[in-house]
Amino acid sequence: MPDPGSIPTRNWLHFGRILRGLGFDAGPARMLPFLTALTVIDIGRASDLRTAVRVHFARRRTDLRRLDRALAAFLGAPNLDDVDGAQLPPADVQDREPGGAVTLTGRQLKVLDDVDLAEGAEEMEVASYSAAEVLRQKDFDTLTEAEMAEVRRLIRLMRLPAGLTRSRRNRPGGRDRLDMRRLLRRSLRFGGELLVFSWKSPTERPRPLVLLCDISGSMERYTRLLLNFTYALKSASTRVEAFVFATRLTRISHLLRTHDVDAALNRVMASVDDWSGGTRIGEAIETFNRRYARRVLSHGATVAIISDGWDRGDVDQMRLAIARLQRSCHRLIWMNPLMGAPGYEPLTLGLQAALPFVDDFLPAHNLANLEALGALLLETAGRRPVRRQTPVAATSGNPA
Repeated sequence: MPDPGSIPTRNWLHFGRILRGLGFDAGPARMLPFLTALTVIDIGRASDLRTAVRVHFARRRTDLRRLDRALAAFLGAPNLDDVDGAQLPPADVQDREPGGAVTLTGRQLKVLDDVDLAEGAEEMEVASYSAAEVLRQKDFDTLTEAEMAEVRRLIRLMRLPAGLTRSRRNRPGGRDRLDMRRLLRRSLRFGGELLVFSWKSPTERPRPLVLLCDISGSMERYTRLLLNFTYALKSASTRVEAFVFATRLTRISHLLRTHDVDAALNRVMASVDDWSGGTRIGEAIETFNRRYARRVLSHGATVAIISDGWDRGDVDQMRLAIARLQRSCHRLIWMNPLMGAPGYEPLTLGLQAALPFVDDFLPAHNLANLEALGALLLETAGRRPVRRQTPVAATSGNPA
């Protein structure tokens, strides 16, 4: 089995961009399983590569020939049979045949589109370095206004997979369980004899996601970007609930139901009274637990809090509220924009009180961090985190 670290992931992500340019659906929901498949197949065998590409990206029979030619051109071979048994080079190797076919790790990749073969080959060039790649790793706090606008555009294009969970409803078919009601109903045709068996299996649907976004004064630099991120998630799935808080909690899900992102964000800013105010995280979470939790967490939702943790509220209130929230949700994630600073440690009393009840404490200071949330949601949708028993007893000022 190949070492997963030996797979040139960045180059295969370029392959996904090329496929999107040719009209294929090669978004994160298809690229993540494809990259996983590359770690368990022999990538030196053309037949294995061809099968992996076809399984993950072909939607109809006419797509197969186009995918084969795109893969062959991507690997720099006239056809796929020429790459059988070849060892793919590491990601940082340069072109070794100037003027010849461009290899997998070259600075430019040429892909032929079958649609235009009758009139001539169309070339698509993808550079191994791009400004978008730099912006993915750049801290939001260091962006210029032009870079900020580009990051907002990239965030709006994001489509993060939320992962699937089993529904309580069942559908006919499968081999999971006998459908007793249908089985007995059909038996009436045969005088009560059980001759025709009926089966049912649970349906799957996206796991709900609840976002609690801090819009206090200390988060002012990040607020507009994070609201763009919230809008992108809400646009991609109907099972996303969004809230913002500073000194009080405000539900904004209904304000994001529009195709104009700027209009949606302007409506949010106009309807929130405590924009860039102080921070009372514990009070906001307690309000959520009391007013909304039973309604929006009833189907096993994942909760993501995006905040720097600077809190002016009561520490004991924070501890009790966050503990109750963790018990009510499938998974509790805290994303902190300050984690990108060198030597950062969560030393505030509020964060120290909350962290024992947080399942995942993640950075949120660049675009790559926001994309990583999608990978985490996809990976953990079907399993609940292992939680240790943490005492919730209130203390006076010092965290437990």
